[in-house]
Formats: sequence, structure tokens, C-alpha cells
Amino acid sequence: MTVIGDLEAAGQRAASAGVAAAVAGLAARATAEFPGIAVEAQADAVVLRAPGLVARAFGSRQRAGDPRLAGMVGELR
Repeated sequence: MTVIGDLEAAGQRAASAGVAAAVAGLAARATAEFPGIAVEAQADAVVLRAPGLVARAFGSRQRAGDPRLAGMVGELR
């Protein structure tokens, strides 16, 4: 490999590790804050599952968003 290739591979590994850590932390927090909701950490997402669950972090014209979800999303920015 070349020096540039090695640097690029190291950067990709660091980025993947950072995303995995963020997803794991968000999944742990969601589990603690939303008991009764199944939390599934995927490679690049956290999926919340429960019967009838409609996750609305930002809301819509008819329904306000969940401030806890919006807060979790805001912290990732």
C-alpha cells in the first residue's frame, strides 16, 4: 500500500469506530429513557420498536414531536 492508502484506511477505521460508538451510546440511552421499547443498534442507526410506536422527533402539523427524541437527535449534531 501507499502512504496515502494507509492514511485513508486508518481514517475509515477511525470514522467507523466513531459511528459505532455513537450508535451504541444512543442505543444505551434510549433503552434507559424509553422502557418497554425494544432498541436495536445497527451499523449506522438506532431502531426503536414497540407496538403502535410512531417516533416523531420533529413532529408534524398535526402532532408535536417528542422532546426527548428531539433532544437526543440535537445532541448528535
